[in-house]
Amino acid sequence: MGMFNNWDVTGGVSDFWDYIREPRPHRWTSWGVAIAFAILLFWGFGKYLIPYEKPQPQIIYFENWSANRSEADVRADWIARAKETTRENAKRRAEFQKLADMMGVDYDSTEADKVTRETLGKEADTLTKDTKPAPPRRSTLAERAARGPAPAPQ
Repeated sequence: MGMFNNWDVTGGVSDFWDYIREPRPHRWTSWGVAIAFAILLFWGFGKYLIPYEKPQPQIIYFENWSANRSEADVRADWIARAKETTRENAKRRAEFQKLADMMGVDYDSTEADKVTRETLGKEADTLTKDTKPAPPRRSTLAERAARGPAPAPQ
């Protein structure tokens, strides 16, 4: 592998430069055709190899409330959306708290929990509680021995 250790490209570059500088009758025409052909080739591959159609702009109208709703209805919708967002954030915060407890990392969410309680009231306490049931208790070997042998199937 000794031939790949000593790279010297100066000889090749100087030969190429000398070849380019020689006065040839059609050198600029050749250069122009070569460059134009390369550009045309790349443009053709870019345009036709993977065709892409620009999506046409379209207007989609939608309506999710009536035009004659009152200011109180608007405010009630805002509050409902804010409470839903707060609920989702509280659930996510509880999951992060469980993860932090498992990893032994300090995770303090007291201020966020305070805001959640102000927003949701008593419902906030039910969000942070663990909703998964406790795993079933398995009997030990001693308990199984004390019960005696299982009845034979009939």
